[in-house]
Amino acid sequence: MKRNKWHLALIITSLIISAGLAGGCMLAASPQETTSTTNASNLSATAPDTEAAKDSVSATATPPDNTTISSDPVSGQNEEVDLRWEQLCLSSEYQVQIAKDPGFTLIVLDTGSFAPASSVSPGAYYPAGGRSASPSSLTTWGNLEAGHTYYWRARVRQAATGQHMLSPWSEVESFTIKSGTPASTTSYGVQPTYPNNGRNIYPVKPVSFSWSPLNNTTKYRFVLAKDATMTKVVKEALVTTTAYNYDGELEYSQVYFWRVMALEPAPSDWSATFSFQTEAAPPSPSAAPTSPPQTPLWAWVVIVIGLILLCTIIVLIFRMRRR
Repeated sequence: MKRNKWHLALIITSLIISAGLAGGCMLAASPQETTSTTNASNLSATAPDTEAAKDSVSATATPPDNTTISSDPVSGQNEEVDLRWEQLCLSSEYQVQIAKDPGFTLIVLDTGSFAPASSVSPGAYYPAGGRSASPSSLTTWGNLEAGHTYYWRARVRQAATGQHMLSPWSEVESFTIKSGTPASTTSYGVQPTYPNNGRNIYPVKPVSFSWSPLNNTTKYRFVLAKDATMTKVVKEALVTTTAYNYDGELEYSQVYFWRVMALEPAPSDWSATFSFQTEAAPPSPSAAPTSPPQTPLWAWVVIVIGLILLCTIIVLIFRMRRR
């Protein structure tokens, strides 16, 4: 009887401790670049069975809500986005979602069950553009687009005790990837102008080239080649003007590359390498119909003599019949 009482007391104590643990669990996530912490709505953690924790769950984000994240101006790839939230008591795994809309109908990332590196200070990061193999990365590839606003939220998936539980989602936070500025570098060197880069159906003859003048330059070096590395040189020339006329004939349907540099009074770097493709070979002219061979004069003489003899024979035959 006493043993049963002890068992009953132990069960009641366990239930009280469990309730106390559940009552003390609180998740928070808010911007941590500043010292302020954004309080979220009260959320309850619900176990997969029917039990529900009555604690409020607040979520906070790093960076702060409505933060602008820089991006690479050339590739448009985002910089790293760090996300942090306060630990929900005895929680070891969380779920993080990133979407293009606050209603999370256009989900970009759903981690499923995600275990942060530290259960005491949970957090993760969305990597900058490219591949990431870090266990704290939310994804192996970073592909957020410049100029877009993204929304994120988190919730508990599993307690440290191994119990699977789904808390309500945290408060939705947002960040915007800054639009990249088109990269442009002003070059003060020689600029090829004609033929323009990537031109097709260029004549094989005559062939002319031109480029922009460089201040005080009196001599240029021109190179024409069949490969982009400029090793299969077709023509190399030194000219005193900003144009060059090739005196040869190019091959049909061939891609050529050309560039130019200043030589005097001071050498410059090579210009950008331009390319063009020559026209296709014209179709070969169709063969003229051959005229039939003419009959030689002697053949006509033979034919006339034969006709005369034939007529003579016919006349003689008629005369002999009359007699």
